[in-house]
Amino acid sequence: MIMDLEYMQRNKMQNFKSGFTLLEAVIYVGFLGIISVMIVNFMLQISNTYHILRAEREVVSNARLVLERMEKTIAQSAEIYSPTSIFNANLGQLSLVVGGNSDPNHPTSYTDFWVDNGRLWMRQEGQNAIPVSAASVKIDYFYLERIIQSLDRDAVKMTLRASYNAPVNLPIASTTLNAIMSLRGAY
Repeated sequence: MIMDLEYMQRNKMQNFKSGFTLLEAVIYVGFLGIISVMIVNFMLQISNTYHILRAEREVVSNARLVLERMEKTIAQSAEIYSPTSIFNANLGQLSLVVGGNSDPNHPTSYTDFWVDNGRLWMRQEGQNAIPVSAASVKIDYFYLERIIQSLDRDAVKMTLRASYNAPVNLPIASTTLNAIMSLRGAY
């Protein structure tokens, strides 16, 4: 029985030596907290970067679509309609005379481009105005210059600055595109 008692005491001492002390537990919890903060910070940075890249991609793709739509319409136009076009001003307006109207009594029609409330709009004669730019993209700058080329052909130099129409706390992505587009009419 004395042997069993000595064995139990020795076994108790070994059990105490194999466990964690309070100081070790506090240190482990501290390390776990530091690692958790680092992981959360990393995940927030990834999320923020994703939102920035998505905004930049949307702005660039939408600005390119606007530019392509305008290039196509300008290329098909016969002339610039000067009375309603506004050149050399921010948020200008471009009015074009487009041939190929289906009405034989009125062989030409008109197409207008302008900015209203941060969106680029297009209206063809006899139709309702349609937005060319997306609601998530704001057109900040729409500057038009008229260029007279040889043989009485016009061209339009356009500067377009678009930015992401983001809520207050999100970063802003923007792009500026420049293009010179020639009117070709019936070519």
